[in-house]
Amino acid sequence: GGVFLTDMLACKLLKIIQVLESRQFTDPDIVADIKVLHKLLAENYKEMSRWEVYKNEVESGHLQWGSTHTEAFFKENARMMEGKDSDFKLLKVLIALLSSKDDEIAAIACYDIGEFVRFYPNGRAIAKRLGAKELVMPLIEHENLDLQRQALQCVSKMMVQHWEYVK
Repeated sequence: GGVFLTDMLACKLLKIIQVLESRQFTDPDIVADIKVLHKLLAENYKEMSRWEVYKNEVESGHLQWGSTHTEAFFKENARMMEGKDSDFKLLKVLIALLSSKDDEIAAIACYDIGEFVRFYPNGRAIAKRLGAKELVMPLIEHENLDLQRQALQCVSKMMVQHWEYVK
């Protein structure tokens, strides 16, 4: 059950359940099921760290802008991208998400890779070695303006030595 709860949290089901709770259903079974599911999700969410929430979101492939896609989050958690086996599995998943058909998911992946590059020691070389630069470059000319902007910033972060001095 715990595995499914974390998957449901990664897919932002807690928000959907909260919306469903405000609706009026005539079937008392639906109302009871929604209450039980909300209670389980809320309790499990409290137990998960922000890193676990982020990790589950990335692994699910359903990225959405939020508090885990920020500069502050990556300053605090960039080293966690290494993984238990130093295999950078999560970074590899983000690189794969650059090819997503959903422009928002690709844009968020660009942002996250760029922030990893900024805050992880030698992150630029690691991201380049894993093929991030080759996948991000074509996105600079994408028709979606937000994806274009995120891709350009990501490539800039990979190429600029001291990003903190660029404003």
